[in-house]
Amino acid sequence: MNKRAVLAVCLVMSIVVTLPVHAEEIFEPGVVEWSFNVGYGKNFQIGLKGSNVQEDIQFFSFLFSRGKVLTHLTEKTTLGYALEGTLSYALQEREDRYMVGLTPLLNCNFNNDTSFKPYIEVGLGMVLTNLDPYRFGGTLGFTPQLGLGIRYAISTKSFFRISYRFHHISNAGLKEANRSIDSNLLFIGYSFLL
Repeated sequence: MNKRAVLAVCLVMSIVVTLPVHAEEIFEPGVVEWSFNVGYGKNFQIGLKGSNVQEDIQFFSFLFSRGKVLTHLTEKTTLGYALEGTLSYALQEREDRYMVGLTPLLNCNFNNDTSFKPYIEVGLGMVLTNLDPYRFGGTLGFTPQLGLGIRYAISTKSFFRISYRFHHISNAGLKEANRSIDSNLLFIGYSFLL
């Protein structure tokens, strides 16, 4: 994702978060959220030349998660966690590949007086994959990731979601070949509270 796209996402978030509608404080400690998301992304080159794989890889992903709000950080901000499963179909230089994984995430939910509820999330998971770009380093990968998104309330306990995530895969130095796959991923989805 280029700088203009990131700027556009930030601008849209800043506008919609301030729209005046009536919405209650719903992300309170103890609330459980189930989420289902589909997404698309591509890898990109970052850092020193040779630290990332050179092949083009596209990801078509399905994410499902169960999360829970833990505590208030401020009056309008809560901290929660989620356990997320990932199923991905990948195209590596026109070859069919897969990726399955599990990621624990911490998320920061911003309650406000609108139907738009932004959040930030960070996690570190593991994946099994048959991706095999040159010097990638094996079938087991670790996946640090960072994301941001917006939930839009379609009822008092259900949401349409849109989010962005930076996703990294590498073997954390467990093998000598350790080029990483760094990707920008976009997701849309649905979640509901219990």
